[in-house]
Amino acid sequence: MSNLAPHTGRNVQRATSSKRVSLTDSVYEALRDRIVFSEIPPGEILVEARLAEAHGVSKTPVREALGLLSQEGLIEVLPRVGYRVTEISVHDVHDVFRLRSLLEPDAAALAAKRAPRVDVVSFRKWTAEELDRLDREQELSQKTYTRFHDAFHLGITILAESPRLTRFVSSLLSDSTRIRVRDPLMSVEGFEEDRELTAQLADALLAREASLAAEIMREHVSQSKERILAGLSDPEGRGRRVPL
Repeated sequence: MSNLAPHTGRNVQRATSSKRVSLTDSVYEALRDRIVFSEIPPGEILVEARLAEAHGVSKTPVREALGLLSQEGLIEVLPRVGYRVTEISVHDVHDVFRLRSLLEPDAAALAAKRAPRVDVVSFRKWTAEELDRLDREQELSQKTYTRFHDAFHLGITILAESPRLTRFVSSLLSDSTRIRVRDPLMSVEGFEEDRELTAQLADALLAREASLAAEIMREHVSQSKERILAGLSDPEGRGRRVPL
């Protein structure tokens, strides 16, 4: 279940050679991770030639990778200059969490109605084991923790037995990673909160309490949104927790 959350935010044209696609994918994945986790900050200018040299490839796969990132809205074209990493706006936060608040509580409710008890028990056991494993890691990266977080949320939609809903949530989580990692609890600080959330949701699912499961998920999503908005409005952390 730990492989539930590969991101799907690209549409590579497979008519090109497999080597070209491989190079494009490699550059795309590397740049996307660096942008998503703020290693390349918003506002940074990206130049094809420099990126090609840094990645040891020609300009073509770099250009194709930048095109994919542009389609995702992670970068924007600056004529005669290059590309610029886009900023994260309050509108983006509201847009992402509006969709999450519609889809994920519904997924939790469906899971409570449909999921076999054995699957819920297995999901709860997997979550606890993953949290224990991550807690034992000496140098836990935010990327690793984010992948667990996404797998957990996708696991709920899988329990809902709605493949279409799972695809929508998977795409939404992928598209919104750069926003969600600004939540202070998307780190080791979130372990206890995740343990509590997991237990609460599992209890609601096992009890077939659809309304309760939906409300727990709705509150979880809402609180994450508020923490991120607080960080965007107070980036210096004056009296608030600083976003990652």
